[in-house]
Amino acid sequence: MQRLAAIVSVLIISVSVTMADDPPLQPVADPSAILKELQRKMSSLRSMYLEFTQERHLKLFTEPLKTEGVMLIERPDKIRWETTAPYQSILLGNQKSVAQFEHEGGKWNKLKMGFPQMLKRVMDQMVLMHQGKLDALTSDFTISVATGAVVVVTLVPKDKNMISIMSSLDIRMAPDLSATREVVMNEPGGDLTRIIFRREKRDVTFLPGAFDQTKPLDAAAIKAAVWDAP
Repeated sequence: MQRLAAIVSVLIISVSVTMADDPPLQPVADPSAILKELQRKMSSLRSMYLEFTQERHLKLFTEPLKTEGVMLIERPDKIRWETTAPYQSILLGNQKSVAQFEHEGGKWNKLKMGFPQMLKRVMDQMVLMHQGKLDALTSDFTISVATGAVVVVTLVPKDKNMISIMSSLDIRMAPDLSATREVVMNEPGGDLTRIIFRREKRDVTFLPGAFDQTKPLDAAAIKAAVWDAP
């Protein structure tokens, strides 16, 4: 279930971090113009490479549990979510299948996992999002927007099964909707997961094997190729 929640977080990614001293956000009565502009920007993207820090905030602990990793997205439907520290794990997916690998004993081990209907639905939603078809998400989410020092797009799931793992998803974006910064997934019990994006590069050409669900290419090779490219 945690893995599914992670994919849900990744699903809608696009996003200046809201600091404590930021001015209050103002709800937008009619967010259609902002969503239309976001849709225009998303629909023009061919691919994205992002480096992130994930903070898992649990009520049982005073300090968040932190991990680091990378995310790759390539249209029309490829995604790679990889944790690189303090442990190594890879999740790969498209509309037809998913694969998960864990690094143990100096080698990658592919885990056995199915493709449950909810996960299939999430992958379908991810594809719609990254094709710029935000309007198609309204059947599954109630979408609202607030503006201020940042733009925050909030998605509240309508499906009861989805609500059981995620009460809302806040996407925090630069005022011009140009840069990915932070996504916060709020859970029903008060816990939350914050994903902070440190660096990104758009419209990159990934090396062959980056999304291979049998023997995925090493993240270090992907990273080197991304940042060495013009």
